[in-house]
Amino acid sequence: MKKVILKTAIITLGVVIVLAVAAFGVASLCVPAAMSDLTYSLGMNAISSDYAYQEYERSGDLAYLSRSFELAASLGRDEKAEERFDTLYAAEGFEELCALRDSQTPPVVVGGEEITYSYRDYVCGLGACVKYRLADSDEELQTAIDLALNETAEDFPSGNPAYLLATEAAGNADAAFCGKLLTAFGGKDFEQNELYTNLVNILEVIADEQNR
Repeated sequence: MKKVILKTAIITLGVVIVLAVAAFGVASLCVPAAMSDLTYSLGMNAISSDYAYQEYERSGDLAYLSRSFELAASLGRDEKAEERFDTLYAAEGFEELCALRDSQTPPVVVGGEEITYSYRDYVCGLGACVKYRLADSDEELQTAIDLALNETAEDFPSGNPAYLLATEAAGNADAAFCGKLLTAFGGKDFEQNELYTNLVNILEVIADEQNR
């Protein structure tokens, strides 16, 4: 009798597991948005990124494309991140998405001063950093520089793409690339505010290491 009960329990457990796996698979295919939200809340960012991309492919919702890009870039999945950035950057509705995100993001108070960050600046800066990390030729490095500098406003605001790319290179102590950035900065009419001046000073120090 005990063997029959045990066998029945094992069979029941097996059926439950199979049904659970099947339900998870169906949910993954049918509601990737919900799966992306769930896995993100659990800290499973790589899986969440891929579910978000599936949701974008299913619905065309750029909010999920932007999530998939941001998570992939933050995890160093640069090939996926670059592909998703290029799609997002060229997408119809990108400007509207950026404006919506800006309207939802309150200013940050730093030293008693309110600073407003641009979502477009963040995305383009992150995209430039991804392209920099993937670059294996001077042409590809120049592509990263052009993206960052062309997307940076002349008043050189906080969190701009050029600043994000420069800090990435400075963090890597990449003397050669910092030198390239300095040359590129010289061809732009950026406002030489405190942020700009401090950044250029840092780049000069790192770039000088190449000549020693």
